[in-house]
Amino acid sequence: MDAEQRILNAALKVFASEGYIGATTRRIAKEANVAEVTLFRKFRSKENLLREVLIKNRAVFSALDPLFIIEKDVDLSASLHALGQSIAHSMKEKELNGKYRMFMFMLLEEGKRRSEVAEILFSVYHMNVAHLSEYFEFQIKEGKMRNVDPRSAALTLISYFAHIYLLNGILGERFLYDMEAEFEGFIDIFANGILIEKEAKLGE
Repeated sequence: MDAEQRILNAALKVFASEGYIGATTRRIAKEANVAEVTLFRKFRSKENLLREVLIKNRAVFSALDPLFIIEKDVDLSASLHALGQSIAHSMKEKELNGKYRMFMFMLLEEGKRRSEVAEILFSVYHMNVAHLSEYFEFQIKEGKMRNVDPRSAALTLISYFAHIYLLNGILGERFLYDMEAEFEGFIDIFANGILIEKEAKLGE
């Protein structure tokens, strides 16, 4: 493993355990077994290092990535259900997800205090919302979705999974007894709503 990757791995670990302020470049360099000057030569600042950690680990931080690789002409309902199953599988990887959840907690906490951290966090969510909005806009044009605001639909979906992901890290199985069933239930509500259609009521 080269020095750059060791630094990125060490930064993720130290940021997650110490927070943005507590994670000194000296501590990260020591964890990576490199000289501090090497860290600055490759990344120039702690802020740049944090941003690079996010970029390199985007597939892990963004649980919505599986949806983006699905072809737009694939059945919408099937795509959403596949997304829920993929996220449920990811969340079960407790050992892998532990440090990433702690890292996300750090970003949310530090984002309140430091504008540069909030900006990095914003860029991740904005990217996901933009991609998912585009996906929903395509489905609307194809007549597979109601004519709703695609960005609102994207925010709804992202907010649910992000909230559950973080809560599961705190509460564990006490909160979600059957993750797959919970996600299937949400996707059903998201796709079909909760109101009975007027036509169905009249037919009763």
